[in-house]
Amino acid sequence: MINNWCRSSLVGLLLASVTVSTAAQENVTDNASNTTPSPTAQSPASSAEFWFNQMSTALRELNFEATLVKSSGSRLEPMTWLHGVYQDGLEVELVVRLNGADVRSVRIGDDTSYYSQPSDSSYTLHSDVTYGLLPAAFYQPFEALQPHYQVRVDRGMRVTGRATYFIRILSRNNDRYHYGLWIDRSSGMLLKMQMTTPQGEVLEQIQLTTFSERESMPISLSDLRGVPRPPRLHEIRNLEAPQYGVQAQWLPAGFELLRASHRRIAGTQLATDHFLYTDGLTEVSIYVSNRQQQALPELAIQGPESLFNLNLGEHAITVVGKLPATTLERIAQSVQADSE
Repeated sequence: MINNWCRSSLVGLLLASVTVSTAAQENVTDNASNTTPSPTAQSPASSAEFWFNQMSTALRELNFEATLVKSSGSRLEPMTWLHGVYQDGLEVELVVRLNGADVRSVRIGDDTSYYSQPSDSSYTLHSDVTYGLLPAAFYQPFEALQPHYQVRVDRGMRVTGRATYFIRILSRNNDRYHYGLWIDRSSGMLLKMQMTTPQGEVLEQIQLTTFSERESMPISLSDLRGVPRPPRLHEIRNLEAPQYGVQAQWLPAGFELLRASHRRIAGTQLATDHFLYTDGLTEVSIYVSNRQQQALPELAIQGPESLFNLNLGEHAITVVGKLPATTLERIAQSVQADSE
């Protein structure tokens, strides 16, 4: 059942989202010249993988300035996004949210810092991607996704005045969301992304509104190496091992455990075991707590961030992630005593 009254309270209870963003830039008109191969020159699957890999290379190697709008449900977030590469090959990326609180991220190499003002909650993660903007898998070759996703390519519509190819990333078993990508033909840059249900409903979208490729690093990024960095997250939080002795026995193929810990949820101090899994393209979190202390009903919510809450014996099992609610339900129902 879907219970909207519980949605905001439960998501607020269990999720701490990190978003990031930057300064507005000029638009660029479409470059008519295109020296990269046409999809018709290859098989549809190999051509789609080729363009996906062109995108992952562009995200790592291009010097650019862009503005974008991220939409999730009825929520719209304008951001600016800058990326560059120092002469020694070190990547730097800056993303700034333009509405609401001053939230931004700075990634230099494989360290990403998240700053939030006026609250004093800034921290640094060991990560070579900026979470909250694009899936981590977009920065890597398609090969890692191939066992669980298939790709298709076609000519896409113009985006930001530029000609594109359209790539569909489809879950092989429909137990995950699908993705649509519009890739700039001349630069390989991602210009638009949609996350959809297997039935085609758009749940989340990122649309670049301006994009300027630069020959060298944007000037506003050149001094970021000297910016003071907040402490690493593992230095702030003393992680404890899970304590309830239960764990999911089923997840879709390809999901691997990133970390598991026992902690108290900020604000409520609810003692919770937390398990974080990823397949590279998306993540899912499983929260295990005492049923009486959590005191929430069983419910299912499908959306950009789906949620399923199940009362199982003395435990409350809550699964949250960018997956169909039916998949989260199956994960929750598989939770049982550890086999080890």
